[in-house]
Amino acid sequence: MKHAAMALAFGTLCLAAQTVLAQAPAATDAHAAHGHEHAQAADTGLSLNAGEPWQTDEPLRRGMLQIRVASAMLTPAFEAAQLSQLQAAQLTEAVRGSVNTMIAQCQLPADADANLHVILGRLLAAAAALETSPLAQDGLPAIHSALQDYGHYFAHPGWQDAPAEDEHAHH
Repeated sequence: MKHAAMALAFGTLCLAAQTVLAQAPAATDAHAAHGHEHAQAADTGLSLNAGEPWQTDEPLRRGMLQIRVASAMLTPAFEAAQLSQLQAAQLTEAVRGSVNTMIAQCQLPADADANLHVILGRLLAAAAALETSPLAQDGLPAIHSALQDYGHYFAHPGWQDAPAEDEHAHH
């Protein structure tokens, strides 16, 4: 499986980043190191940019697409209640690796970045739930929910037009 191999490739990167991502203060410190300042309300909810989606940068689009493709590949197994612990662990590592890369390469303005942190936090929480219990409703379904919100709150060309589930789930 080409996409499963991609998920495994994230493993090496994720092992190095796992400690940072497992602790919210450490992840916040890592992100703050690249110069963003966050309002206290950053983790309380999502908002649009004066009624419009926030602009995205290439690292963000690439990372979110990687998570979308990896999660779509496992949706059929989840829906059939056949998602294995190994598959869940691979997706967890893919999510953590993509989030770590997005944090390291982020160049969004502070307000957009604050909204992104809400979504990234939800993705990390869902990945942790998935790792604990592959069929948990706060695992893969929560990843899908966070990705849906990303598509609503962030301008990612083609995101709404090409659902990953239709494109990749049966390859």
